[in-house]
Amino acid sequence: MKISRIEIKTIDRPNMTFDITSIFVKYKINIIWMEVYTFIVYIKFPEIQPNLWRKMKDELLEIDGIKSIEKIDLISFEEKEMQIKTIMDTVPQGVIVLDKAERTEYINKYALENIFFMDSQDAINKKVSELIPNYSGKVGNILHKVRNSNKILDLEVSINSKSYLLSINSIIKDEDILCGFVVTLQDTKRMREIINQRRYDNAISFRDIVGESPEIRDTINHGKIFAQSDSPVLIIGESGTGKELFARSIHNLSSRSSKPFIAINCAAIPDQLLESELFGYESGAFTGSKNNGKTGIFEVASGGTIFLDEIGEMPPHLQAKLLRVLQERKIRKLGSNKETDIDVRIISATNRDIHKMVESNQFRLDLFYRINIFTLVIPSLRERKSDIKVLVKHYVDEYSKKYCKSIEEVTPGALKKLLDYKWYGNVRELQNVLERTVALINSSKITEKDIMINDEFSKDYIKHSASLKDTLAEVEKEIIIDALRKNDSIRKAAKDLGVTHTLLVNRMKKYDIRYQKSI
Repeated sequence: MKISRIEIKTIDRPNMTFDITSIFVKYKINIIWMEVYTFIVYIKFPEIQPNLWRKMKDELLEIDGIKSIEKIDLISFEEKEMQIKTIMDTVPQGVIVLDKAERTEYINKYALENIFFMDSQDAINKKVSELIPNYSGKVGNILHKVRNSNKILDLEVSINSKSYLLSINSIIKDEDILCGFVVTLQDTKRMREIINQRRYDNAISFRDIVGESPEIRDTINHGKIFAQSDSPVLIIGESGTGKELFARSIHNLSSRSSKPFIAINCAAIPDQLLESELFGYESGAFTGSKNNGKTGIFEVASGGTIFLDEIGEMPPHLQAKLLRVLQERKIRKLGSNKETDIDVRIISATNRDIHKMVESNQFRLDLFYRINIFTLVIPSLRERKSDIKVLVKHYVDEYSKKYCKSIEEVTPGALKKLLDYKWYGNVRELQNVLERTVALINSSKITEKDIMINDEFSKDYIKHSASLKDTLAEVEKEIIIDALRKNDSIRKAAKDLGVTHTLLVNRMKKYDIRYQKSI
């Protein structure tokens, strides 16, 4: 059905609305919507034949006090409604409007598509406790409290395995009349990311490092001592031991904690890009460079800390340039003759035998002395197996909340299986295994058969894969992991596989493979 909308400008006099509607009644035209103000009237009605409309319009203009009649595209309330809907549909959080009976009157596009994964018609008229049944009691309690106050009340909930901050506020009109409620759902992970960005992505402290063994406690104590200085720190440890966690903790305890902490993986960025990332470049410095140039990480991190992960992978010419930066505290952008003073602390990390690299001339001895004022050696999980029990409890609790599970026990058999494994991927691998276990389990008890160690899982996946594409991907992943284990650098592994360093790094990102030296 096509719709017409008109705007009638009038004077203010009694019975004006009656006189206007009388014309529509006379010609049996249904009024769909009508808005009446002091000097203006809006009417929405089904489209009619042009001849009939001209006749009606002439009669309307004959009414005493009507100044003009114009056809319009939208009535003011429709424009406002469309604007509000557009705004609500573009905000990156869920928005639900409830009536007094706590039933859904409106739910925005983000909530439908990203949180509940349902159509609008399936959500309208449902109570919010039906949309989030696992928290119906708590939500009902908050709604009851909100009815009696103007406060916004919050609750953390999990919906479809994602965590959200649910906030409820009452809609109060004049004379304290309750009309309904507004419910918002904010992704807690995204909120943390935003907060961390505002704090330079460094909301980590030594309290976040889990472990009670003498080995890890000694490492933490050394880290706290190093944090009080401004000298470079070299962190040595296998992949997955938490080198970046320690680097962030050192920064956060230091006098630079209010300034940026920027981490860069020297192995993950191709040689030709790493230099421009670190030092920046001037406009036109090379083909493909941005017209306005680029500020390097050394400048962006001014006053703060730069974490150079996998520094052993840094190419020789950049090692020389980094040494000069540490000696003179100045940098020079690519394509520039101007030197800029910098004030940053360098924390480096490697999972390679840096001493052997120095002996074989793969790493500069003078740079090694510069970055190695303090050395922090992080023990592998095999060296602190007494922490496995503590870590298991910590991660089982964490993932139970994440996946809305109620896990009451990890059996002795399951714990023994975890203690017997060698954990070449260290805490990161243990974390991976426990998250998968908790996500898949349908019991309140984790047994030995519930735990699928990564090697077992990969073989089982390949065996039961339903598609050639998935099987080939797993085979490629296994070949890459094997090559990395046999070689002491990503570049050597790439050479062994007959591919470029960049291609191998991209495949590692695709399959979420972390490099670790052969053990």
